Amino acid sequence: MKILNKTDSLNQIRKLGLNTVPEIVVSPSNLNKIDEFVKKYPVSQYVLRDTSQPLGQYFYASKDEIKEIAKNFTSNFSLAVSFYSYGKFLLIGDIMISGDRVELTASTNNNSNHRNADEISIYSNLYDDELWKIKGFSELAKYIADKNLMDIIVEFVVFDKKVGTKKEKVLITELRTEY
Repeated sequence: MKILNKTDSLNQIRKLGLNTVPEIVVSPSNLNKIDEFVKKYPVSQYVLRDTSQPLGQYFYASKDEIKEIAKNFTSNFSLAVSFYSYGKFLLIGDIMISGDRVELTASTNNNSNHRNADEISIYSNLYDDELWKIKGFSELAKYIADKNLMDIIVEFVVFDKKVGTKKEKVLITELRTEY
């Protein structure tokens, strides 16, 4: 599987039936689609992201701020329910499991996001007891194994309650292979 950008990631997450946040890709001028999404998913916070490039710009917004922030985009962007809307999480970060090797960069700090989650940085193997002491790691490792997400960089958030589109404790926010 090759994932070249954010749009490929969204498509793969949907194709694989992974638990994620409700999300659409929309044109800045398609105000009706934005209104429909916000009406269908009324939450306290949304996130708008550039889908055209890695590490593109993103903005957190309330329902009332979305249309104004959408003007910052010149092409399609993603509009999603922010995982912060689900409340406190156990673990956030990215992980790749390949065979018994594990690369984990993560945080337990609820003010973290995927770009600054670096409190935990482990390159080890699945037999490392330190991994299994991390709250949420066992749920995450099981999810990755069950969903066959080996050899893929997985951006995740682990909660102590069921959240997201599939109502599971592990939320997948992005998959990466080539970017």
